Amino acid sequence: MVPGKALEGVAYVPALIGAVVCVGLIRSGFPAFFFLVPLGFMAYGYNRVSTWFALAVAVMGNGIFSLGLFLFFVGYHGWDLGWDVAYFTLMAVVFTWITAPPVKGPWLLRIPGAYRFIAGSVIGAVGFMLVVYTARDTTGFHAFMRTQAEMLRSLYVASSGTDVVRRSLVEQYLTPEAVMETLSFVLLRGGGAVSCLLIFFISRQISLVLARIFRHSGPGSSLMWFHTAPLLIWVLSCSLLGVLAGGLANLVVVEIIAWNMVILCAILYLAQGGGIVMHFLNRRALPPLMRLGLNGLIIFLIFSPGINVVALGGVILLGIAENWVPFRASQSDGPSSTPGM
Repeated sequence: MVPGKALEGVAYVPALIGAVVCVGLIRSGFPAFFFLVPLGFMAYGYNRVSTWFALAVAVMGNGIFSLGLFLFFVGYHGWDLGWDVAYFTLMAVVFTWITAPPVKGPWLLRIPGAYRFIAGSVIGAVGFMLVVYTARDTTGFHAFMRTQAEMLRSLYVASSGTDVVRRSLVEQYLTPEAVMETLSFVLLRGGGAVSCLLIFFISRQISLVLARIFRHSGPGSSLMWFHTAPLLIWVLSCSLLGVLAGGLANLVVVEIIAWNMVILCAILYLAQGGGIVMHFLNRRALPPLMRLGLNGLIIFLIFSPGINVVALGGVILLGIAENWVPFRASQSDGPSSTPGM
């Protein structure tokens, strides 16, 4: 959000266009992954009032569209209507809160950006898991999840190539039911929060790039100054012990809670590591084209299997290492961030 733009009037035409594009993207197959980008563009290119107006129009438009499908298409079930409206509304509201937080109101609504990302990811993951749990026996949603599982299975089968033995094993053991069970296992253990975080972060980066290209505006790099609480390293250590203890003692609830704590700690250290990277990149002025290229490189790394794990893991370790190595010491004259020092 650009300072000074919070109190400007509503940009009605861009807001209406953004709302229409937002609803259109959620119905477009693979591009649905980017359905939040129009709201982010409104937040970074215009102002808070316009962004929340676009959100309201998008939510109403999606509800009307879903209701129309329910009334005029035989295969569209009542639960599909509720799931469409609930999922779209939850994700859109959370992302708008992340990118265009209110300037007044309760302190919890105005927490720093990195913590809004964390809280929003948790809210999105909890909402999705509630949908999965309540819709597990519902025809429409179950068919949707099964379709996604079959798509993943077909990708793995295709990747086995001409190896007959490998293809046979994949077809035998990698059933849609097994894929769905694995997805549920991962989602419960922090995968849901990570998925929501990636959706929010990628949408935010794309929105920021578009706002800088078409509106020559955008927020400052607040992530560059982000530091986690020193005690977080102890929370991470205890959570790792909880994962180990829960697995050895077969305490599923303890293991799930511990895994989610580990993931949340990792996300915070990822933000801190990203701040360190941005600190070094901003030590010298970079041309606008190079900055856009770096944003594109970040998105490419996130989408690259294998490479993304190594890159993100390295940034997380960099964030953890700052507990002992003051990478940004020149920006702070305070005490060491090392726990207990």
